[in-house]
Amino acid sequence: MPKVSIILPTYNGQAYIEEAIISILNQTFRDFELIVVDDCSTDHTPKVLDFFKLQDSRIKIITNKKNLKLPASLNVGHRIAQGDYLTWTSDDNILHINFVERLVKVLETNIEDVVYSDFNIINNQDKYIRVYKTSPVSLLPFKNGIGASFMYRKEVFQKLNYNEALHGIEDYDFWVRVANSFKFKHLSEVLYSYRIHENSLTTEIGRNEAAKEAFDNNLMVVLKNFKMFKPETRKMLFQFQRESYWEWKYFFNVRKTAELDFEKWNKFNGNNTNFFKEHYIKTLRNLLVNKGDRRTVGRLILLKPSLLSYKYSTRTSLNILKKIFI
Repeated sequence: MPKVSIILPTYNGQAYIEEAIISILNQTFRDFELIVVDDCSTDHTPKVLDFFKLQDSRIKIITNKKNLKLPASLNVGHRIAQGDYLTWTSDDNILHINFVERLVKVLETNIEDVVYSDFNIINNQDKYIRVYKTSPVSLLPFKNGIGASFMYRKEVFQKLNYNEALHGIEDYDFWVRVANSFKFKHLSEVLYSYRIHENSLTTEIGRNEAAKEAFDNNLMVVLKNFKMFKPETRKMLFQFQRESYWEWKYFFNVRKTAELDFEKWNKFNGNNTNFFKEHYIKTLRNLLVNKGDRRTVGRLILLKPSLLSYKYSTRTSLNILKKIFI
């Protein structure tokens, strides 16, 4: 029977950490260790942790001597992990009761090194918002679509730990580097609940200019890990992800080079070409609507007639044209 290590980094997580820990302790799969890394919390988090540690011998508490931030705390927890399979979660999120059992079963019965699943989005009152459908690994150049519900073999972390300089985007960076060496398996089940609230990092990036600037700088670092892409392709990917920087002139100058790089990427990733093609076309279509003038629309449609026809009815295509030109 394999053993699992669950790493739980926390900093001032008193609002939700009790619920997070209970969701871990209630797992149907019982042979795990829970490694909580407290990054110098100043609220009541340490008291909550002490209470749970007395209740369950599977819990280990590590207290950092100074505030290290999330990526470093992840490395601290992973390095002492004894499990064959590893995962980590946040102090404000919830593991569904069969989370560990289902992911372990996939790793035990398949050759892939990473398994990930879909998950729910919830609010600060545990209210369901929607299901987040994770995306194929082939779409990693466009977005971090692996998400929050995952597990991987210990060898994955042993080869590639978390970049401690990339706070706020360390998971995306990790998945991009992992995708260069390991294989992923997607599980079409909802096994996790990811919480959106006013103090979450996702919210902070959206409302704080300094956080947004730091995120943009870190994103450029992450995209450099697509080693098979030329620098101009990586710059175009940055513009795809951060639409406010989009430049059509640059796109037309580097399009051919980028699309050759995309062909190599899709070949490397196997059978996800259709997913990639569909996302690429939809992204360009949205940019035309949001950023394109009539001249740009005409030029791009001549180059890629599929922008109007790919997986759309004639009526829908005509409606897109009307939206652009009227």
